[in-house]
Amino acid sequence: MIIANPLYDVVFKYLLEDLEIARGLLSAILGEEVQALEVKPQETAIETGGGLNILRFDFKAVVRKADGSLHKVLIELQKAKKAFDVSRFRKYLGENYRKEDNVLTSSDTSEKRALPIITIYFLGFPLENIPAGVVKINREYRDVVTQEVLNVRDEFVELLTHDSYVIQVRRLPKDARSELERILQVFSPIYQTLSDKHQYDFRGEVEDALLQKMLQRLGRAIASDEIRDKMEVEDEIERIFDREMQKKQAIINEQQKRLAEQETLLTEQQQRAEAEKQRADQEQQKNLTLLKELEELKKQLGRT
Repeated sequence: MIIANPLYDVVFKYLLEDLEIARGLLSAILGEEVQALEVKPQETAIETGGGLNILRFDFKAVVRKADGSLHKVLIELQKAKKAFDVSRFRKYLGENYRKEDNVLTSSDTSEKRALPIITIYFLGFPLENIPAGVVKINREYRDVVTQEVLNVRDEFVELLTHDSYVIQVRRLPKDARSELERILQVFSPIYQTLSDKHQYDFRGEVEDALLQKMLQRLGRAIASDEIRDKMEVEDEIERIFDREMQKKQAIINEQQKRLAEQETLLTEQQQRAEAEKQRADQEQQKNLTLLKELEELKKQLGRT
């Protein structure tokens, strides 16, 4: 089945603008039912810096926990095709920590409060030290002295910390081992066609209802001239970035070469100075020896 390459920002954004698909995908990733989902249009943006993009979604969700309780949370989803300064990821997270929303209190009144945050990172590049395709970084409450895990939750702590999910599309296995991996297969670059990097020839299992919806929408995306044009723009941005990076790398290489030459020259100068000092010390020692011999000779002559 031919579909649009979902790793392009414009395609990924088009896919998740369907809130039913977004709700199903987030539920699969979290392993909890997302009952309601709202994306804030003003918080959906493609942030560009130095030619590289971070596609950012901020969702407000109502999640049903395993015990049946409902919780309102912020889900921050970011996607990046290439690795670069992690501070930009942290910047967006910091913005969300400052946000507040209406929350129903125990006395059935509504008041403005900060919401717990869950972060999800779709990465188009592999992390060196993490071999798994999908990783959850979660928190636990542990007594430091006894090392006992405390089965508790406290609102103060929950609002100051957060769980994270990291999805490395290049590390997703070819043979899916779970429902989540079957769904995420649609993002795997192993299906990219050789003739056209804008499209995938998806050959994975398609029995899952959510995956079928995703494939249908991605099929419509590849048929859209507007989306194809925007994919071309992304390609051009990357080409410009790569050229600039090559220029900068050439400058860095030249500077490193000059620095190495200066270090070599300095080392040679230091070695010459050391050798000169050693010769001077030897000459001084020789002179002292001759002086002692002369003094001894004078003493002998004086006795005669």
